[in-house]
Amino acid sequence: MKRNMFEGAAAVLRAWAVVPLLAVALVGCAAAPESTPKPTPDQAVSLADYALAPGDRVRVTVWGQPDLTTEAELDAGGQIAMPLLGAVQAGGRTAGALRAAIAERLDARYLVDPKVAVEVARYRPVFVLGGVERPGSYNYQPALDVRRAVALAGGYSADTAVPAVTILRGETEGRREIAGHPDMVVLPGDVIEIGRSRR
Repeated sequence: MKRNMFEGAAAVLRAWAVVPLLAVALVGCAAAPESTPKPTPDQAVSLADYALAPGDRVRVTVWGQPDLTTEAELDAGGQIAMPLLGAVQAGGRTAGALRAAIAERLDARYLVDPKVAVEVARYRPVFVLGGVERPGSYNYQPALDVRRAVALAGGYSADTAVPAVTILRGETEGRREIAGHPDMVVLPGDVIEIGRSRR
């Protein structure tokens, strides 16, 4: 009889020992984070990575040196003119890279540890062509997407049913063609081609 009592008590203890393990497992399941979807390539596009090009206008500020502060548009060769420095290559560089290049040149010959800021005062336009009411160039706006660009161009033309969107991005050399969609992010200088299809 004592043996039966011991066996019963052992069974109860084993059952209770399982409870904490189940609780830990349940907490782990509840706390498991959902996987975060990776952004699509066009969603990951950022103006911080945008390479300046002819037609963009930049504002360069050198703190404590108002005579060196200037605003200039990139010429056909991608250069801007700056006091003291003369021609500075800006095309192909991000605003951050241009800031570093200007600071380095000033530090080498004129100033000690210069504080330089570069911002884009005006981006080059985007072009909306094809099946829209008013094809042409339009001022770039941050966070512009294909849908808003088409709206700037007066919307789809009457003979455009299910539009095919193609974006040409980059300079003439190395320009690439991207299959687009209405929510796709647009960058300065992009050429948005809306294909027509009959109803």
